[in-house]
Amino acid sequence: MPATAPALPAARILFASGLLAALLALSLWIGSAPPGAPLLGVAAVILFLATLVNAEAGLVIIVISMLLSPEIPLASAGGAGLEGSRSVILRSEDLVLLLVGFAWIARMAIHKDLGAIRRTRLNASIGVYIACCLFSTLIGIEAGRIRPAVGLCFVAKYVEYFLVFFITVNYVRSEDRLRRLLLAVLLTAAAIDLYAIAQIPSGVRPTAPFEGKEGEPNTLGGYLVLIFSVSCAIALTATERRWRRGCALLAAGSIPPLLATLSRSSWIGLAASLVALFALAPARRRLAAAAILAAALLFFVHPRSVEQRIAYTFQGEEEESVSVGRVRLDSSSSARLSSWGEALRAWTRHPIAGWGVTGYGFLDAQYFRILVELGAVGFAAFALLAGSAGRAFHLAFARLQDPLHRGLGLGMCAGLVGLLAHAVGTNTFMLIRVMEPFWLLSGLVVASLALEPRP
Repeated sequence: MPATAPALPAARILFASGLLAALLALSLWIGSAPPGAPLLGVAAVILFLATLVNAEAGLVIIVISMLLSPEIPLASAGGAGLEGSRSVILRSEDLVLLLVGFAWIARMAIHKDLGAIRRTRLNASIGVYIACCLFSTLIGIEAGRIRPAVGLCFVAKYVEYFLVFFITVNYVRSEDRLRRLLLAVLLTAAAIDLYAIAQIPSGVRPTAPFEGKEGEPNTLGGYLVLIFSVSCAIALTATERRWRRGCALLAAGSIPPLLATLSRSSWIGLAASLVALFALAPARRRLAAAAILAAALLFFVHPRSVEQRIAYTFQGEEEESVSVGRVRLDSSSSARLSSWGEALRAWTRHPIAGWGVTGYGFLDAQYFRILVELGAVGFAAFALLAGSAGRAFHLAFARLQDPLHRGLGLGMCAGLVGLLAHAVGTNTFMLIRVMEPFWLLSGLVVASLALEPRP
């Protein structure tokens, strides 16, 4: 008798049936979907699998997409005026980060040796700040001050920044990985510098790519303050010629577009960053010589628009303009100062937990917005987070032996000071295009503390 063929296991039959059903559904969707949707789906699958196999690939794509990704408006924030026109913005980098995050979770589940979230000096303060954001927003939703979808979307976007930090800290466990990611950040910054410099001859205020019709010069200015701080610090401390020369060139190239943004908050941030570098950098003479030379050049060849912008600040002519002593400020500065007073009066109505994220409306001033949205508790949590980050950066600069690690720690100290100054007139710590590179670089600094043994 001929031998009978073995029966297929039920599990294989079930798997084959499910695969055929999925392929059938996929083919029907491809036939009816817009032409670009299947391509985006394939790209998402490739990114997910690439990150699953090699986490660095996903991180490098995040770095490249930080300022090179288009935006997609989803829903209005519900406020009046400018806030009403500013939607909940979804960028392609949000989707990239979401996919990388899911891939990282799957990678941790497969490779048990990766462990869970790595313990760092910032974990507790990050957790407290996220909890305050969520708590205040949920109270605002319950009170009817916040549209649930909008408020929770903004909170989720804040959590995105910290996701970048945790993925970076968990992945960077060797010197080579740290250097490759830092190089990717600096090369992306060089590309942004060139793009911004190319806009200067046209007479417009430079912005990052894909910023929409109006653009956000303040956002680019904050990003350039951070990049200048890091690259200048590495140029002052690094012993390797390629790092020192490359970062010096990048720092010098960041100044013209930063000035051309005509962002007064960015100019203040740059000045604060320079003060921090003068106070901490061991090579003060080199920095002082470069600063004097740059100031002399700017005195003779500065753009007329910069001079007009400075003069405009103190030439208020309208009756409602605010006066400081005998100086009458321009309408923009006057409106900002008036909004600060209104925010303080609104804060007294909900002093502990605040109005919740997006509960108050638009306010372009980081500290007053945190105070009115998150209350005194949230403001204290933000101060704790900023202080914890500053201590970690200074510890890396003061304790580590590797010149590149010390330069990165010094740069982030100066960058944090610059961004805190920038935040006086801008919502700096809520801007995704500033915070994603900031928290990735923060992850590199914290990871460098674990790479070198304690003395």
